[in-house]
Amino acid sequence: MNNGTVGRREAATVGAGTTLDVIQAVTTAADRVHEAWAVDDDRRHGLLAEVCASDVAYANPLKSSTGTQALAELIAELATAYPGYVPARTSGVDGHHGTARYEWVLRDRAGQMVLGGIEIVRFTPDARLSSIVSFFGQPPRPVYTYQA
Repeated sequence: MNNGTVGRREAATVGAGTTLDVIQAVTTAADRVHEAWAVDDDRRHGLLAEVCASDVAYANPLKSSTGTQALAELIAELATAYPGYVPARTSGVDGHHGTARYEWVLRDRAGQMVLGGIEIVRFTPDARLSSIVSFFGQPPRPVYTYQA
């Protein structure tokens, strides 16, 4: 039996207008926003304030907010509505020109994926998140029809 270890290396794609260090910091910031789902209200706002601009804008297909306090309240509302559910980033981060994207999932208490999607974030030069736009599911596919 092999008693080796499993390692994880974060994948990142760095385009023009940014650096690997900034993308790594954005990766950490995105993970902290997801961690905010699993902490108490006092810690949640502090965690968001560490990695987001004070006027961070957040939007998903159902809700939106502006500011770290409003984002903390929105996360608290969702965490209360879906206890035990937590989001997690499931891809590397692809970034350029102050914008990045990555895939995410929402896991239930058993760790099963119940929803997935993509987030697109804008970030400041010091890698603080200024905008988070979350999409649910895969983008819609075109529908082709054939007419004789």
